[in-house]
Amino acid sequence: MTAFRSHLEFLRKTDDLRSLERPETPSPQVIAGEGLRADCSAVRFSTDDSRIELVNGAYGGVDQSSRGDRYPWSRLGLGLGIDRDPDYVDVLERIARLGDRIETRDVTYVERAATATDRTVRELGFPTPPDETWPRVTLGLISVGANDGSYWAPIHGTVIDDNTVRARVPEAITDRFDRGDVVSVALGVPSEALAAAYFLTITDRLSTPIEDRDVGSTVPVIPTGGGVVPSSAEIVFEAEISDPQPDTRAEKREFWERLVDATTLTLDVNSVFVRDDAVVPFTPLDVPLTDDLQLVGLALAATLYDRANSYWGVAPVEWLLLPAAGRLGLCVVSTEMLYAGFEWQLSNFLFSFSDCYDTVVVVDDEASPRDLGQVFADVWVKAHPSRDWLFSEADAPVARLPTYGRGETGARLYVNATWDPRWDEEYIAPRVSLTESYPPNLRAAIRGSWAEFGFDTDPDSP
Repeated sequence: MTAFRSHLEFLRKTDDLRSLERPETPSPQVIAGEGLRADCSAVRFSTDDSRIELVNGAYGGVDQSSRGDRYPWSRLGLGLGIDRDPDYVDVLERIARLGDRIETRDVTYVERAATATDRTVRELGFPTPPDETWPRVTLGLISVGANDGSYWAPIHGTVIDDNTVRARVPEAITDRFDRGDVVSVALGVPSEALAAAYFLTITDRLSTPIEDRDVGSTVPVIPTGGGVVPSSAEIVFEAEISDPQPDTRAEKREFWERLVDATTLTLDVNSVFVRDDAVVPFTPLDVPLTDDLQLVGLALAATLYDRANSYWGVAPVEWLLLPAAGRLGLCVVSTEMLYAGFEWQLSNFLFSFSDCYDTVVVVDDEASPRDLGQVFADVWVKAHPSRDWLFSEADAPVARLPTYGRGETGARLYVNATWDPRWDEEYIAPRVSLTESYPPNLRAAIRGSWAEFGFDTDPDSP
């Protein structure tokens, strides 16, 4: 388990976190949004006053359509404790395991990191977007306690007054509580906890207590007035659910709300616990490449990757990616071609499990998720527009996430950017790269010369 502030320290040590003084104007949301456009590091907004510190980009915020040494999954993978430079598939498999049931309940209770305070929620100083009136809470986790355990789900909302929060939660979690019940909200939680909340929401698995999931055996927790929450949480609210108030405003939403039904709650906060020098993540909503978009994309990719490799009795899919730059409207899948026509079956399988995208691109298993340029080059090189770009009928349901054609029906498209598996290998052109442009004997001679000069050479390199 990696506490949130430990996660930030790892980002700092890998030169992927910058610190700025928290501004009054322009707002942190404006700076964060511009930073995302520029592919900058995660940004920590520090303060010397009583307000909490904020971090943007702790879980993503990298545009994969441009070259760089960071990837959209790098920061979350680091927070999940995988590696300093985690492989994409390792991140998907780790997220998928967060939804697994475990045979025995193994819950570790440890001391609470946050301490009680008499400060109100409003006094903590959550950021107020430039076009809104109230401070906004994002990237939070709600915990609902019951006799059989605790249930976690994502939450975000606005601070209406000193101790009132109007929050948005998945509708499925509302079956676990009634008016007057006490729930807990945790902010600045370990990556496993937040990723699990997103993953369980998207996969409709909120009906099983968190203690019976894999994450329950890895994240130390504490009991609260609501359910259990991660013990290292930076801020914890205990709140009573009051009369629900219909939310008729066209309020901005986190991306998980585009995939599942959500509802509005009114929370009357009665206890606030805060760590010293508390720092919490936040995300500007409806901005490309934001943390909530990256979390949803990785959680959905992990779901589809796991299901596809569990369907055929073998595991043909090498990786599956929903690029954040395409706002998750595009699904790219790298696969072994089991037989002619497999790409058609795989594409229809993927369309049947999600309606957030309207385009599936199938690429060969040699393609890399780190190089979208290579992926799109394969679309032009291997996919003939007349036979490999295949559209459905024009009355297909509209995809949820693409912004074009909103509210109307439209065709779905899959692109087969693979070599025909019936072809003999000698008819398949080799992939062209700088190193492969030179004959093998010349490459061997160059490696030998470098070795004579005392340079290290990798025998497995081209």
